[in-house]
Amino acid sequence: MAEKKAVLNVTVAESLADAVRHDAAAQGTTISSVVETALAEHIRRELVRKDGIEAGREEYEEMGYYPTPEEEAAAAAKVAEEIRLIVESRVRNAQRRASGAA
Repeated sequence: MAEKKAVLNVTVAESLADAVRHDAAAQGTTISSVVETALAEHIRRELVRKDGIEAGREEYEEMGYYPTPEEEAAAAAKVAEEIRLIVESRVRNAQRRASGAA
């Protein structure tokens, strides 16, 4: 039996909305399907990331090493910057695809 669907109202940049519309059209699917697939992938990756963090904490406990708050903050900032760069790249790629399909 198919899972019941829920409605989410989201606000995104117009350029991203345009890219999603173009992507859905190129795939012959709905915007909702594109967004649902992207959200599901995000959640899957987030769960993998959390599992990795937990595995790291377990390793730290076995080794007796705990990063300092400063080390954790520096690492978090580095990861946040990498994620920002990835998102920017994905948006640019989507915009390029969209402008090429226009």
